[in-house]
Amino acid sequence: MKIILSTSPRADSDLERGGLPFLGIGYIASYLKKHNYDAEIKDPHNLNWKKEKTVNEILKSNPDIVGITTTTDNRLKAIEIIRELKKKKPSLIIVTGGPHFALTARNALKKVKEIDYVVKAEAEITMKELADAIKNKKDPTKIKGIFYRDNKGGILETQDREMEIDIDKFPLCWDLFDMDKYHRNIDGTNIRAIGVVSSRGCPNRCAYCVNAAFRKGLLRLRDPIKFVDEVEFLKNKYGFKGFDFWDDTLTISRKHIKTICEEILKRELNIKWYARARVNTVDKELLQLMRKAGCIRISYGVESGSPKILKIIRKNITPEQALKAAELSSEAGITTYLNFMVNLPYETWDDLRMTVDLMKRLRKIKNVYPAYGFTIIYPGTEMEEIAKREGWLPKNFSWNEPYRSEKYKIAGIDPSLPYMEWPGAELERVKAFMARNLKSKNIISKGIKKISKVRSLKELKDLIKTGIRYFKK
Repeated sequence: MKIILSTSPRADSDLERGGLPFLGIGYIASYLKKHNYDAEIKDPHNLNWKKEKTVNEILKSNPDIVGITTTTDNRLKAIEIIRELKKKKPSLIIVTGGPHFALTARNALKKVKEIDYVVKAEAEITMKELADAIKNKKDPTKIKGIFYRDNKGGILETQDREMEIDIDKFPLCWDLFDMDKYHRNIDGTNIRAIGVVSSRGCPNRCAYCVNAAFRKGLLRLRDPIKFVDEVEFLKNKYGFKGFDFWDDTLTISRKHIKTICEEILKRELNIKWYARARVNTVDKELLQLMRKAGCIRISYGVESGSPKILKIIRKNITPEQALKAAELSSEAGITTYLNFMVNLPYETWDDLRMTVDLMKRLRKIKNVYPAYGFTIIYPGTEMEEIAKREGWLPKNFSWNEPYRSEKYKIAGIDPSLPYMEWPGAELERVKAFMARNLKSKNIISKGIKKISKVRSLKELKDLIKTGIRYFKK
């Protein structure tokens, strides 16, 4: 059987992403090949293919099964591809997966009739068993971890599949990717980087986090020696000198990250890398070791300067810990980014002032860059539950039907994504508050950057209207 695993084309406003392979489909394809399936990867997201080229490239390989993964940001593009594939080849079996489809499975099967199966969670074993069942024309009822339709069109769900603890049993065959096509520099540098992961999951259950909903808080660590083996392989075979360590929280296990750093130093790999961490999992010794091993950039999710809001979103950190982590990262010589969110549930102007005050204090630290974005609602999260309960999502909202936000230009998000907003906390009011209190000096440069991305007269008109509303507020 021929199996194609594919990403979806980029959303229309997704101009700056790409350059890094989607590791999820890489692991699945590698596992299928290990079990003698003819598996191939297509990556329209990174190759910037449009719908027609994506469909033609997939069908050119004459597949029996196509697996499509997507983020919520790109879901509508994925659905376009799915429908066109089925239209051109009705016999094709279409399987969807990844966080978006897994967390909206029933709605996806209801709204997108062209989908045959949805995989609930991590898909290596499930895809192999599903391919076995399709090949041998067996009933899929006993396959764990899927949604599908019965002969009458009803939606069926099988038993959950336990997440695999030993993730080292899923080695990645990098040759499945066209590695010459991946060019993504570490931010602020000219160092070409590739994405790698040393773990899956995170034990924290932040209210806004899709990964927390998808992996249910289960952390699993790879053997750190095998992980560094992979890094060394990528450097030696493909010439990568930069790495984006994609772990949800690289520093969640002190022993794990220390072993990785010590092994990098022992082998004298001389690489540079970027990490994501939590402010309550680092200290001076660890950060200095990370810098010595090549960590040049690190980002922390702080989200708010208000202890009340941090508690509501289950962040389990304090503003003081954020300040300390930033100071120590700066002292270690690591460029530091701290990410904040505004329009978090039940946030007041006093809460926002605390966020502004914390960001101002962070700005004073050398090579520390705090920034904020508007809260986006994602499926399966506690944030979605709150938005539904409070009526902040339209009553007829569906994750798998077209949707266009009214103020996406203000929020700076994709128009297909719903944002958190309620009476008294309108986006334009909050944005004006943040700009006024943070005394942003680069509004003009931001405006010019947005104008440079305009691709139609309608987009230009929308941008002008947004600007007028913004300055009025």
